[in-house]
Amino acid sequence: MEIRYTNLPDNKNKPFGGAYSVHDRELTSYRDETIRMFTINNNYSVKNAEIIKQDFLQTYKQWMFSYFPRVKGVEQYNHMCFTQGTTESFAQFYIRYRNNKRLRIARGEYFYHQMMKALWYDNNFVWLEDEPIKEGDIVLLSVPFSDTGAVPSDLEKMLCDCDRLKVPVMLDLSYLNISIDLEFSLDHSCIEYVLSSLSKVFPIESHRIGIRLQKEPFEDQIYVVNEHNYNYINLLSAYLGTAMMKKFSANYVFDKYRDKQLALCQKLDLVPSYCVYFGLDYTGRFKEYNRGNNGNRLCFSRIWDGRQKYDL
Repeated sequence: MEIRYTNLPDNKNKPFGGAYSVHDRELTSYRDETIRMFTINNNYSVKNAEIIKQDFLQTYKQWMFSYFPRVKGVEQYNHMCFTQGTTESFAQFYIRYRNNKRLRIARGEYFYHQMMKALWYDNNFVWLEDEPIKEGDIVLLSVPFSDTGAVPSDLEKMLCDCDRLKVPVMLDLSYLNISIDLEFSLDHSCIEYVLSSLSKVFPIESHRIGIRLQKEPFEDQIYVVNEHNYNYINLLSAYLGTAMMKKFSANYVFDKYRDKQLALCQKLDLVPSYCVYFGLDYTGRFKEYNRGNNGNRLCFSRIWDGRQKYDL
């Protein structure tokens, strides 16, 4: 069997590589206690499944946008599903359109998409920067953008083009709740799915806790599992995610670490990202952290919690 290499750099073992939640002591302590109490109280029973799921979904949507009043159109997305992080939703989007659509992502996007385009869309793919949106495309984009932590400057125009050409769009908002107050609109007919994950906000990445929002139900694997077989929902993950969101506000991480971010950016001569974990290098000094775009993204979270060291 032929193995198709993606030729993507692996920076996870470097001090500023990857994009990780900060293992803040208050967060990890509450996480561990919540897991312990869930097990003691035997909340795994099927009778609790619907209660736990609905509490998670309603809490997540309210929490997610609670500090972002300038994100418009949220009220249209009333169909919600628990997902295994965001990756499960990505896979369903790829599967749905892989035989009849051309994939469009931006340079510097989450590496998973770059790997999937090599595996599934190798002959039917164009970077967003290289060509205007066309009928027959699909678009997958992180907002705030994975490589910069900012809202792409041409986001509104791109979404209007997708509306006009009936191009399906999936937006990944996983970085929203570690970012400064941002402004953009979800009020577009082209947006089929809005995703988020708690893996970047809280130190619970191994629990795979995510949500998929949509305007209308679509009966794929995620929908079926959520609506017809609650035994497939990870009850511990849903319960843990709900507990973390109820305990910590949606701007907890940003507010606690913003000053640390600004200080480290000043020390390293970096541009502070709107996303609190990142500093951006446009001088070429940190070119080993380049992700295919113009700048170089450095992640500070593991420096702050001591999992990585760097001589400052």
